[in-house]
Amino acid sequence: MSHATVEWVYVGVVISLLTWVGAESWNVERTIEHVPTNAETVKVIGQQWFWTFEHQDGTKEVGQLHVKQGVPYKFELVSKDVIHDFNVPEFVILMDAVPGRVNVVWNMFDKPGQFVIQCREYCGFGHADMRAKLFVEPFTQTAEAATGGPSSGANQTSNATSAATSTQTSGPPGTPLAILKGASVQGSPNFDPATLTIKKGDKITVTNKDNVPHTVTSGTGPTDPTSAKSFDTSIIEGGKSADITTEKLAPGEFPYYCSVHPYMTGKLVVQ
Repeated sequence: MSHATVEWVYVGVVISLLTWVGAESWNVERTIEHVPTNAETVKVIGQQWFWTFEHQDGTKEVGQLHVKQGVPYKFELVSKDVIHDFNVPEFVILMDAVPGRVNVVWNMFDKPGQFVIQCREYCGFGHADMRAKLFVEPFTQTAEAATGGPSSGANQTSNATSAATSTQTSGPPGTPLAILKGASVQGSPNFDPATLTIKKGDKITVTNKDNVPHTVTSGTGPTDPTSAKSFDTSIIEGGKSADITTEKLAPGEFPYYCSVHPYMTGKLVVQ
């Protein structure tokens, strides 16, 4: 075999390998970027310093996202103020949320459980607190038919763990607790009164006077292992109210905070 023949064989092998690598890379990139036609759309809105999620059926969640195992989801990312970075470390999801632009990323969650959503782009003073919870519900045909939605079953489970029940307002208003306008700005007055004293069994009516969502959640903060065990209003939209009943609370002091803005804190005293 002549030198020229060996050289041409070598060139052919190299070209074949490069073509194969290029084709495989293109196929992987196409698979990653191509959103399945049956994917459910979730609009993700980044805003200092919390996440809002809007499902295609109109369901809206703040600070938490419920999805189903084995179902593909397309996330449309936007920002209302500065650049944020939507990150779910456990599933290697990372995509910028940029004002005036819609970025798209998709994922199919293959592992049920509770996971962390965070912002990976420094976005101001409250950046470290810009977190949310991801709940991946195990796939079962029975459960899917019974719940009829991405979040109903998870919300029922969450509320069942609280010693005091929290609902939307019904009947006569209870002892007032106000979330003040501008409370989401760190350092501003947030709860009024900052310390609320009631008698065991009294109803508390929480009114959100701010223009962003808030919660009243028992505990000292998101890392408190007893967080939301005593009471939790869930999300209260701006201008809305929610009730907390306290029949099951023992006399004593109960610190609470806003799960959307954890630097907002107050104290409930039950006599």
